[in-house]
Amino acid sequence: MNQLWVFETDVFCIIVLGIILYSLFKNYDRQTRQRYFIRSVVMGFVAFIAEACWAVLNGKIFPCSQILNYLFNTIYFCSSTIMGYYWLCYVELSMNSSLIKNKTVRFVSKIPVLIIFTLVAVSYFNGFLFYIDDLNMYHRGNGFIVHTALCHFYTLFTSVHSLIKSIKIKNYLKQIEYRTHAMFFLFPLSVGIIQIVFPKIPTVSVGITLAFLYIYIDLQNLLISVDTLSGLNNRNQLLRYLGNRLRGNAQEGKLYVFMLDVNKFKKINDTYGHIEGDAALIRCADALKRANRDNNNFIGRYGGDEFIMIADLENDSDADKICKKVADKLSEICEKDNVQYDLSFSFGYASYKNEMKTIQDFIEAADEKLYIAKKEREKKPGLQ
Repeated sequence: MNQLWVFETDVFCIIVLGIILYSLFKNYDRQTRQRYFIRSVVMGFVAFIAEACWAVLNGKIFPCSQILNYLFNTIYFCSSTIMGYYWLCYVELSMNSSLIKNKTVRFVSKIPVLIIFTLVAVSYFNGFLFYIDDLNMYHRGNGFIVHTALCHFYTLFTSVHSLIKSIKIKNYLKQIEYRTHAMFFLFPLSVGIIQIVFPKIPTVSVGITLAFLYIYIDLQNLLISVDTLSGLNNRNQLLRYLGNRLRGNAQEGKLYVFMLDVNKFKKINDTYGHIEGDAALIRCADALKRANRDNNNFIGRYGGDEFIMIADLENDSDADKICKKVADKLSEICEKDNVQYDLSFSFGYASYKNEMKTIQDFIEAADEKLYIAKKEREKKPGLQ
């Protein structure tokens, strides 16, 4: 393989991953899963630096040249495997998988890393993974395929698991996110096939970099559609989703829009402060998530203290049941968190009618029902 090509390719990949890391650190999200994504990219970054250094010194003779060659190859083999492990942690945490939370499974998932660490150490003596000859030239050992297989194990497992989860889950945004994760394996696989056909062209690092870039761009686009405080869909995503539903010939009387408003939210903000106000909105969002966990309903934050749901239902009786379920979940959360104030929703909903010409017509119909519900609430003693 042409070492100049390897060096140039790795420099390109280092620059791309460096830009991704800069953007990630600039907009740092302290969620555990985000930290694992950053660690995975960092390990890829380190691996490509090590490979670029190898490309420069391989075959050069100078004091300690063989030691450096061994060192950079050791860093490459170890960091590229750790990269796969961190990717596994990121994807499994993103899917809220119980697998990665189990201590035994967590230990088992580290075994490929421990195997590579051991084989790298052994290779200094028997050249199993690689060896450096007297001319300071790198050569693959008979067991080189073990490293490739273990690295691909991580990405293949997460891709298959993500694809299965995307089929099973009913949440629209989660389906997109999981399918994006499933695509990761295809990039190194595709360029790996190219390298088999054209062995002199270094493509593996390009495949990994393109995979990270694809995931990063796609997830950034996904974040544009998510309300940062509540984690629900935002208004932009609502308009896209509802627009698609209406263009898809929504059945009259079967598609429902729910408008939800937090009762006395201004009083909560004024009395307990904006931090507690944000906590109240997060509890409301959590209630919506729990109430809709087993269905395919769209849930989002419309703005301020207003939330929205979109559901396919048979009649108003089903709509009333959903409202009650959301209210019950919010009561459970408030009781568990020992909330000292009244935190509840007012509901308004409307079913789709053919005379509704625009998305706004549909939403306004639900909003009118919400206005009526709030007025009725104000008439009740003690609920003003």
